[in-house]
Amino acid sequence: MSRRAVFRFVRHTRRRVEGVAPVCEVFCAEPGCGERSGAGAEAGVVEEWALRHAGRTGHGEYRRVFTDRARVTREG
Repeated sequence: MSRRAVFRFVRHTRRRVEGVAPVCEVFCAEPGCGERSGAGAEAGVVEEWALRHAGRTGHGEYRRVFTDRARVTREG
C-alpha cells in the first residue's frame, strides 16, 4: 500500500505586537573588547552606555541590536 501526503498551504501574517517596547542592546565592536551594555527597553540608556564606554576606552565602533516581538496570525 502506498502512502500519500496532502499539503495545504495557508496564508499567515506577521505583525509587531503593539504595547510591547522594542529591546535595544549595544556591543563594542573593537577587536578583543567584547563589552556590551546589556539589554534595555530604553534605547537612550544603552546609547549612554556606549558614550561612557567610548570615553573610558577610546573605542569608537559599536554594534546596535534592536529586537521586537511579533505575532503570527492565520488569515481566513
